[in-house]
Amino acid sequence: MSKKYTITLSNKELEIIEKLIAKHGNIVDLAMIYEILNSKSNQEIKNIVSVLVKKGWLIRIKRGTFVISDIASRGTLGLSQLTLSQIIDNDSYISFEGALQHYGLFDQYLRIITSISKKKTYTTKLSNWTFKYIKTKKDLFNNYKEFNIDGKLVKIATKEKIILDFLTYRRSTGNIDLIIEKIKNNKNEFNVEKLIELSKNYSMTTKRTLGVLLDLIGINSDNLHKIVKSNKNHSFMTANSNVFNAKWRIYVDKNLKSDNYF
Repeated sequence: MSKKYTITLSNKELEIIEKLIAKHGNIVDLAMIYEILNSKSNQEIKNIVSVLVKKGWLIRIKRGTFVISDIASRGTLGLSQLTLSQIIDNDSYISFEGALQHYGLFDQYLRIITSISKKKTYTTKLSNWTFKYIKTKKDLFNNYKEFNIDGKLVKIATKEKIILDFLTYRRSTGNIDLIIEKIKNNKNEFNVEKLIELSKNYSMTTKRTLGVLLDLIGINSDNLHKIVKSNKNHSFMTANSNVFNAKWRIYVDKNLKSDNYF
């Protein structure tokens, strides 16, 4: 290995960094560090880790997990937001805007990455980024793909799953407009049959909202309507919805109203 790590590192510290990278890459945890330094006492190892963190060669991502810096990124995180999100909570998959961006369907700079988690709903900050996690039911934690990013497998929702996550967990007027725009302008990117099939496991409100959106976009919604038409209750798309859509038995925001089918 070249000496690009020698700045501010002693020979012993350099040797530790080189051994860690050679065996584990640039993402390491305490167990890996203890394995490399097994001849030293626990206190000595804690002191070494503390020094490497202070010098900027170990960047703490979460308790017990670190990224090893190189000369170009020393003291900063040289990983993508998606990779960091997955490291923070490995029992999660990335969805919403971050996942849309991964597929080239969202071009705004993101400071917040939101994921669906098996564990709990929480928010954490790292550097200048915010990572949000929304807990889901076990039977809804599915339909994601794994992509190799920064040498690590990162779980990202399928395009159809992104839509259902928005309509279930972030069903605001603004997000509904976003989803309409994405599907309308990128129809070939979404498998509508798969979208309808996946929606069967979701709430009646989510299915009805999806039906309204498909009608607005001009996509055949007959198969979805067959699933919901026997339910005679009604739903509200958002807290402010006040216009009743008789076909889908759901109150929608007046801004979605269209004389073509209301």
